[in-house]
Amino acid sequence: MATNKKNSRRQALASVFVPGTDPLAFAPPVVTTLSAQLAGFTAEPHGYDPKLAEDLVAAYRPRLTAITPDRLEVPRVDVESVSRALLTVHALTQAPPLLALYRGAAAQGEFQLDNLDHLKALALILLHAYRQADAAGAFISGAKLSAALDKESAEVESRLQKVCEHFFGDDPEIGPVLRRLSAGTGYLDRAYDLLGYADIYHAKHDVVSTDPVHYRATDLADARRLASQMLAALGAALSPKAREAYDLLQRAWTLARPLYVEVQELGLRFLRYDPQRDARFPSLYVVGRAGQGRKRTKKEAAAPAGGASASSAGGGTATGGGAGAAIGTGGGATTGAGGGATPGAGAATGAGGGTTPGAGGGATSGSGGGVPPATRGTETPAPV
Repeated sequence: MATNKKNSRRQALASVFVPGTDPLAFAPPVVTTLSAQLAGFTAEPHGYDPKLAEDLVAAYRPRLTAITPDRLEVPRVDVESVSRALLTVHALTQAPPLLALYRGAAAQGEFQLDNLDHLKALALILLHAYRQADAAGAFISGAKLSAALDKESAEVESRLQKVCEHFFGDDPEIGPVLRRLSAGTGYLDRAYDLLGYADIYHAKHDVVSTDPVHYRATDLADARRLASQMLAALGAALSPKAREAYDLLQRAWTLARPLYVEVQELGLRFLRYDPQRDARFPSLYVVGRAGQGRKRTKKEAAAPAGGASASSAGGGTATGGGAGAAIGTGGGATTGAGGGATPGAGAATGAGGGTTPGAGGGATSGSGGGVPPATRGTETPAPV
């Protein structure tokens, strides 16, 4: 009996290390060798076909329509670049060794294999929706704001920005959000910035209220009131067709973003030994800010920043960049994938959720309905 126990212990000890294997490898070979297996694989993304995209829109229409206005997110990204990235990731997931791992995860009940097909479909829908919105003029507006609204909104935004950056400029979660809010110009940008700062004020009121210089107790409510007035004025300048087209774009983005997180998180786990894993499954917010959008027209370039019209004031990403932002007077809290909604109108969270604006490049503030132009200036990508 004693001899059998000794033999069992020796066998167990022998399994601690097999000579000739990597002593630092603790993952199974299928994971540690995945990078090498993918070395010879060439991803071939599905091409854009307007007719196919229209059919997909019809098929997904019930699900897209079911998204309530308070959950809609603003696609302040280069939609063309993001759509291409989604299609490239889908093509990568079809590599036999990687697809086998996704299938294994699905067999264990931790992944829905249909999500890979959904990823391709929503990438095409997103691209189609953007092109339809662009053609309908959803990114161009000549709306003007009153001098009083312009002045008051600028003053409130300035105070909010100073307080938030003072307390949270180096915060690992809120800092990246502030960097996105501080970039860009134009009325539309200011309206969504007001909502973004208001979200932080609401979530961190016990901190911001201690500022003895710039904090005002009325600024939180005023920021949301002023943003609502600005968004209503800007959205009123759009045609019904442009509103409808941008509504589809906003819904497609809202659905595609958490779906990508679902595929991305598992892919990053599978590729944890691959030094190129972040390039294979990139952040959509980094990809979406790689380009600068279309060039401004002579008229836009001549207009002063913060001028009378939203289109001339913005000067940054617009038609080419796809950095559209829907005008929403209804507000509401948007949520990140798997996360709780932050309080307040137009709140947004990162992919991890939580009650503060997420650092994972969560959707920027403001959603809820109407459709305005996009006049976003150059933004600094947040690390995700």
